[in-house]
Amino acid sequence: MIKRTLKRIGKAILVILLLLLIIPYFIPTDFTKEVPTKPYENSVFFTTESGLRLHTQVYLSVGEEKGKILLIHGLMASTFSYRHNSQALSEQGYTVIAVDLPGFGYSDKPTDLQYTQTNFAKFLWEMLDDYDTQHNSTTSWHLVGHSMGSSTTLAMALQNKAHIIDITMIDGAVTQGSNGNGWLMGTPVGQWLKVGLRYFLLNESTFRNLLTDVYQGSVPQEAIDGYLAPVTTKGTINGLLQFVKSSKNIQISEVKDLGLKINLIWGGQDTWVPIDAMNEIEATVSINKTYVFPTAGHTPHETEEDFNTILLGMIE
Repeated sequence: MIKRTLKRIGKAILVILLLLLIIPYFIPTDFTKEVPTKPYENSVFFTTESGLRLHTQVYLSVGEEKGKILLIHGLMASTFSYRHNSQALSEQGYTVIAVDLPGFGYSDKPTDLQYTQTNFAKFLWEMLDDYDTQHNSTTSWHLVGHSMGSSTTLAMALQNKAHIIDITMIDGAVTQGSNGNGWLMGTPVGQWLKVGLRYFLLNESTFRNLLTDVYQGSVPQEAIDGYLAPVTTKGTINGLLQFVKSSKNIQISEVKDLGLKINLIWGGQDTWVPIDAMNEIEATVSINKTYVFPTAGHTPHETEEDFNTILLGMIE
């Protein structure tokens, strides 16, 4: 009797396990909203040599051009995260391009791309070279990267240091290694993650809690709406899964011999990339200028009113 009962329990567990392995593949997980033709008034889409479309916001300098700035966002962000900076910097005489990295914002989110910083850098240099050709510009670029975007700036330096004036990292995520569990994304674990993202995580409530921790303060509704808008478009979830599966960082130690001019801006209350990481960067490479906003969280460029003044002081 006991033996028969255990056998039945074993069969039931096996059926449950098989269902857990199969069910997520039959649950729709993609958003249906298409990427807008013109997300913002100044949106420009650039197509790389491989056919990948990158969304950018371009702000031409007001008056005589003092220089050119490329703004690169962090994880789960987009050009929207620089809404308080792009136009303000252009009004001070800089041509500014804010870009959505592949897999994020309104850029393409292919499932066959290796989402490495090396590939990101290659695409961005194609874009900048095209811009320079169209505008007959020969001056170099100021690169500004937030969090994950700081790793992109380092990859760009490894590929084309000669066209970079300086790099400014905002709470730069450049001291940790790459994800070693990406292979799980090709298993039912990855499929269940897609289900979780679609139905439980990529929503207003989650983003409010997320941004509260990021900002270390209150979150205006316009910030939640602005972050969510591109995230809830078609292809995002599959792109995120491929990003987790294939992403590969460039760490600060990999550029220590390049002699780059690097500035650091940090939030003193950052819980995502704590200020200890800034100290590690300073111990690895020579730093031009640093500035810490004592009460800011992970995104001082969004929350601190005098951020633009600090940044301009560094690059000028």
